[in-house]
Amino acid sequence: MLTISEVARRYQLNNRQVHELMEYGYLQISRVSRNANGGMSYLFDEKDVQAADIYSALADLQDKKNRLGSRGVSTVRFSKVLRAIRHYDRFLASIEGQPAETVLRVSFYLFHLNHYAKRYAEQSRELYSLKNRVIRKMWRDNPDLIQVRYLLGPDRERIWLCDDCKDSARSAGLSFVEYLKKGHRCPKCFVQSVEPEYYSLFEFIVAIGNYRFVFHLPRSSAWRWLKDVPNIEQGRRETGPYDDSMYLYGRPSTRIEEKSFPLPMVIEALTAYLR
Repeated sequence: MLTISEVARRYQLNNRQVHELMEYGYLQISRVSRNANGGMSYLFDEKDVQAADIYSALADLQDKKNRLGSRGVSTVRFSKVLRAIRHYDRFLASIEGQPAETVLRVSFYLFHLNHYAKRYAEQSRELYSLKNRVIRKMWRDNPDLIQVRYLLGPDRERIWLCDDCKDSARSAGLSFVEYLKKGHRCPKCFVQSVEPEYYSLFEFIVAIGNYRFVFHLPRSSAWRWLKDVPNIEQGRRETGPYDDSMYLYGRPSTRIEEKSFPLPMVIEALTAYLR
């Protein structure tokens, strides 16, 4: 692992340049190091630094700053990150030694993993696969601590627009897919159910003391290992107008979150739990 100063010395830069590379997303933080006085420093994986092509990144960053000027990416104040980390520290300290410490700690990291999966589409398949495996282990090891609900969602459908709707789409300058995404169709359009309950979800609720975490898995990914569980409570899934967006529960990670508990730290903690 390399500190900001070590990256700067290696590439003959100043610390501010390395910090800007981090702020603008050219360098991914791998770990946040804490010291005895409550301070913190950022660490970078050496392979990630090498893969970043530092000098090209600097040139691209300077070009971006020249083009964007005052509208460029604003920095996150160090004090805000420190407050977030201290908030997380208080949570982790409060669960230490509790009988359900492991479940709460894993839920904490899983909460952050969910946000990263929303932020990084290119890694989402890998991250959601990790989420599935972690929830499966949590459920199997601690069924008395996790409530499971089946949220019934609509079928996956194939829709053929009628001639009137096709004309309306063309008049609006929309493709047929865009027209459907906006929720437009009429009773004359032909609808065929392709896969029943395709948009259903399994909901996993961890509610212990004052702490509550809620996670969701698509029916298709959790059904394999939950189908033999009797008497699962059922509910109805809230859905939006366009089905392909209905898996997007939760929010993407924030910049403060990424500087407090970086994705590599989250993956490392959850992978260690699986081992």
